[in-house]
Formats: sequence, structure tokens, C-alpha cells
Amino acid sequence: MKTLYFKILSKSESSYINPQRDEIHMLALKTGETKILEGEEENIIQKFVEDFKSYDPDRIIGFKQDYEDFPFLMERAKKYGIKLTLGRDGSVIKSSGKYFRGLILKETKINGRENIDLFAISWRDFPRLPTKEIDELAATLGIKDFHAIPQFRLKEKSDEALKDYLGEYLHVLERITDAIIPFEESISEICQVPLDRQIRMTVGELIDVIVVREMKSRGIEEMRVGGKGKYEGGYVWLKAPGVYENVTYLDFQSMYPSIIKVWNISPETVDMDNGEWVEVEEVKHRLNRDKRGVIPQLVDNFLTRRIKIKNELKVKYSRRLDAQQKALKVMANAMYGYMGWSGATYYNRNAAELIAALARHYIKSVQKLIEEMGGQVIYVDTDGIQFVGGDAEKIMDKINREYPLNIELERVVRRAVYWTKKKYAHLWDSIVDAVGLEYIRRDYPPLIKEAQRKIVQLLLNGDVEGAREVRREYRIKLKNGDFEIEEIGAVEQLTKKPEEYEKVTKASVVAKILKEKYGVEVHRGAYLYIAVVKGSGGPTHRARPIEMVSVKDIDVDYYLSMYDDTINRTFEPFGVSPTKQWF
Repeated sequence: MKTLYFKILSKSESSYINPQRDEIHMLALKTGETKILEGEEENIIQKFVEDFKSYDPDRIIGFKQDYEDFPFLMERAKKYGIKLTLGRDGSVIKSSGKYFRGLILKETKINGRENIDLFAISWRDFPRLPTKEIDELAATLGIKDFHAIPQFRLKEKSDEALKDYLGEYLHVLERITDAIIPFEESISEICQVPLDRQIRMTVGELIDVIVVREMKSRGIEEMRVGGKGKYEGGYVWLKAPGVYENVTYLDFQSMYPSIIKVWNISPETVDMDNGEWVEVEEVKHRLNRDKRGVIPQLVDNFLTRRIKIKNELKVKYSRRLDAQQKALKVMANAMYGYMGWSGATYYNRNAAELIAALARHYIKSVQKLIEEMGGQVIYVDTDGIQFVGGDAEKIMDKINREYPLNIELERVVRRAVYWTKKKYAHLWDSIVDAVGLEYIRRDYPPLIKEAQRKIVQLLLNGDVEGAREVRREYRIKLKNGDFEIEEIGAVEQLTKKPEEYEKVTKASVVAKILKEKYGVEVHRGAYLYIAVVKGSGGPTHRARPIEMVSVKDIDVDYYLSMYDDTINRTFEPFGVSPTKQWF
């Protein structure tokens, strides 16, 4: 497909562009070659429209173009009376949106062309990324050494530096596209939903498309079974905080599809006035196993196709085939959540509850089996089971033979540390993979997160003195104000309009300031970069947008307290003090 990548830069005063006041400073587009448009704003817009129509792209790809670039372009074009007739039929582009997981998910419609905003993919398919920004997405895909320049810093850069940055930005966009679009196209093929629509749908909505199609073909009408009451979910267990060597991590992610298949659990097979009673983990429901359910049939199809593709991959690797097998796994795993999703056309809370209960039963049984075979289980959650000792190959073989499961070896970890449930880190192949730690959250300042990340890496490698030195080094930097203002900015999401908050939050305070000082209307779901300054009152009332303050304004004592609490907790399970002498 003919693809056009583009990005707009503006030298705004704040971290957010005001389309009525700020101007387009540069516009970069890539159609095979990269062009940087600069000069008079009106000429930039006209030249972009000309180049766009001349190239006639099938697909437009950017990052946050639906939130930033297109709305900005539309407002500035209006000033000069320029019509953005970018549709293949000569129509103007249009903006729309929907509420999606706490975010206003916007879309720019361009008739006859696919508009792919990679931010929509980052938001839905990379939930562990703290802010879902382009440099985070690039890094998790193995695209190293790219750092997005904060919007309020652009005004400090020379035009030559900005041109270099735009060229690098478009190159990163292209690499991200190459890495993730084959997977997204595979999802679209499975669901039979166009790519530009698919990426803006929840996983539940995509599953709904498939299930509705199959249910209707069997003449089964939509249903709602079991009400909206909560039910017990996965089983999470930790033996004890501490450090463990040579940990085997078995993947449970195919457990739910396997249970669905074996037990024939589907919305139309659970508590529909016929079938046998099934009681497990203090959960009891009637289950019809005589007639194959729609969802078990779909899961079976997905898993069968996946096995076939994986066998082909053993003969010859293909990136597209690999993307297809991953997409089939994702869709199979999502079937369990669909049945308990309140938005499902075929909603059956009881079916989801039964699957969760069976999963807890099997996980506990596997835990017992591992212990009986000489392993010592350290940690269990819905993703898998982690243990030391025992013969991993024999254990996996016995599990897969005796239980209706398909357990896979995720990894063997050289060293692992556990703080609490859902908070641990693994060291394997020189990589540290963390779950639940502060440095992978967005509500902690980058300076503190960077210190913790380095300390965890050093401690897992047994370098206690190195970790202590890092702790000391970063504490001195913080105490002396030796940092850039963005290194202290924590991120908080605006979950509703500022005036709708009954109790003020840092985000609501900052959103009001942005509107009053810069005329910026921050949309619901936006992430705000916040610093706490000196003054009277609690930290919430002293929250400010990072672009409004300097390092000398920062309440260093507030951040030192946060730093010490975070780093001291980090050292605890290793059984060593953060310093030889506390101070």
C-alpha cells in the first residue's frame, strides 16, 4: 500500500498546542523520500495538500495525529480558507471520537484512505506502557535511543535541530509500523474488520463481531445471563518476599481457551435450563456439554490454525505467519473475558465465573503436582507459575498429559526477586523484566524511576555496592537540584472535566491552570506532566504544569521523601541496607 507518514511541529509555550493561537512551524512528510515543509504557515499547509494529493496515499500513518496534527491542521487551514480536501473523492477530512477506557479516542476520517494512528494501538495493545508515548512504544519494540522532545522544549531548539528530529521521528514511525502492523492486519483478517476501524475498537468489541456472526448463523438471539454481580477471578499466591535463583516460569496463558474447549463453556451452554451441574471452588452452575458451543468451536478453530502455522514456522520463518499465530493466540485468550464483559451481545456472567473457578482449581492442582515432583513453588498468578527445583521438562510433560491444559515454558530466570503479590522482577539473558514496580508506572518522576531501574539491575546481578552508589548519586542530584524539570514531572491522567471533580486532584488543578494561562482545553483522558512546587497547603494544591516552573521552584523535600521511600522498599527483599549508614 502507498503509505504517507507525517508529523507537525509548533513552537508553543506549553506542553499542549492551542490551535487558535499557536502556528505550524514545520511539517514533515515521508512518501518514500522525506520532505520538510517550512516558511510561511499558509504556504506549508498549501504545499502539504498539494503533495498529499499528488502522492495519492492509500494509508496515512502517524502518532497522535488524531489528537494533535489533524485538529491543529484543520484549525490553521480554516484561518486561510484552505479546504483540506484529502479524501479520495475530493471530500474534506472530518473528526469524530468515542469514549474508550477513560480516554476520548478520536478519529479523523479521510474517505477512501486508511488513517492509522499508532497511538490507538499503543493505548489498547500495550497496556503496560506507563504513558503510551511514541518513545515508550519504540523502546518496547526494540527501537533504541529515540527520545521524544517535550512540546514545551521545541521552542529552545534551532531549525536545523528540529529538521533532524523530524527526520528521525518519521524513521521511527516507519520502523514501528513495520514491527506491529502485520499483527494488526492479522487481527483485521480474523475479525473481518477494516484496519482503520479495528485499531479503534476494544478487544471485547472485536470478539463481539466474531461471536455475533457465528451466533446469528445458528439462530441464537442475544442474551444476558447472571446479572452484573462481581465474581472471584484469578488465583494469586506468593510464598515469601525475597530473592530466588534459577526460577522456572511456566506460561498459563492458554489455560482459559483450553478450559473453554474441554468443558464446552459458552454463553448458550451455561445455566440455560439443561445439562449437568458442575461444582468447583465453591462455584456451581448447570452446563450443557451435549451440543458444541459457539465459543468453544471458535477457540478450537483459532488454536488449530495456530498449531498449523507454528508447524510451518518451524520449517521456514515468516514475519507475517508469526504475526498471524500471535493474533490467533490473542483472540483465543480474549474469549474468556468476553463472556463476562458487560458490553457483550452474548453476555453470560455465570459462564465467565465458571471458567475462573476451573482455572483456580487447575492452578492449585498444578501447584500441588510441582511440589510433589520436587519443585518449590514461589509465585502463582493468572499468567503462570514460577518455581525452583524439580525437572521442568518432566513437570510440563506430566501437566500436559494429566490436565486439559497446554502449559508452555516461558523462560528460565537466572535470578528473581519478589516484593509482594504482583510486584516482582526477573533477570534472564541480561534482561530485567519487572512487574508492578514503580519504574514502570507513570505516577513517579523519571529521575526516581531511573534510579530504581538501575538499582534493581545491579542488585539482581549481585552488585550491592554498585546499587548503593547509584542510590547515593541520584539522591545527591535530587537534593542539589541537579536535574532538568521534566525529570521530576510525574504523570497523572485527567479522568473527567476539571470542574466535575468533587475532590481536587493534581490533574484537575493543573488542567485549570493550563486553561487559564495558555488557553488550552485539556481533553478527558489526557496525561498531564506535573511538578510539585514550594509553598503552603498540601502537595495537591501545589501541583503545576512542568513547563511553568523552574528547578528552583521545586519542593525538593517532597521528592526526597518519595525517593527514600521508593528506594528503601526496593532494597528490602534483598536483605541488605541501602547504605552502610542511614542518614
